[in-house]
Amino acid sequence: MKQMKTVILDFETSGLNPYHDDVIEIAMKVLRSEEQFTSLLKPKSNECISQTITTLTGITNKMLAKDGLSWEEAYQLMNAWLFSVKGEDDKISIVSHNGESFDFIFLKRMLSDLKGLKIKPFPIHKIIFSDTLPLAKRLISGRSTYRQNTLCQQFNIVTEGSHRALNDVIALEQLYVVLTAKLHDELGKRRKPIEYPQMIHDYIHFKN
Repeated sequence: MKQMKTVILDFETSGLNPYHDDVIEIAMKVLRSEEQFTSLLKPKSNECISQTITTLTGITNKMLAKDGLSWEEAYQLMNAWLFSVKGEDDKISIVSHNGESFDFIFLKRMLSDLKGLKIKPFPIHKIIFSDTLPLAKRLISGRSTYRQNTLCQQFNIVTEGSHRALNDVIALEQLYVVLTAKLHDELGKRRKPIEYPQMIHDYIHFKN
């Protein structure tokens, strides 16, 4: 059976509320592959983004107006890409940092919105979600912060251009490889966790 693909995910958004704010940039990349999907998109709410968000991300309202896709088109292209990378069992693994409180919520909203467009969304139950924030907390004790940038600095991972979605995805991909190697060392198993996404998910949620 073909190994399940793992997708590293990051969104740039118009704010910090995953239930109400808008996605303004999508980046997805298959682990250890050149397969990727990126897009700027116009806010679904049709509201301008704030100067705070522009300062943080470098994304401007002008960029979104000129280069951003409509949310309908961006969501559909993202959805089609997810279907294109699924495994033979129709499943994929999706990894994000702080995903459970942020990116995964946005993603579920976006897939739900596709139903309103009469588009079949990628099934949520076919996704194994793994959040590197709780994974890092379980594997690395004693840190005052577990932000992605600071964890990357600890392992000498370049974070230049952070807060642009694809740059954050590339950095997170490297961090995920480091964390899963540490997990392998801790578990002492012959199987490498990075090849078994369900093992990583279960370690995060169910391991005592």
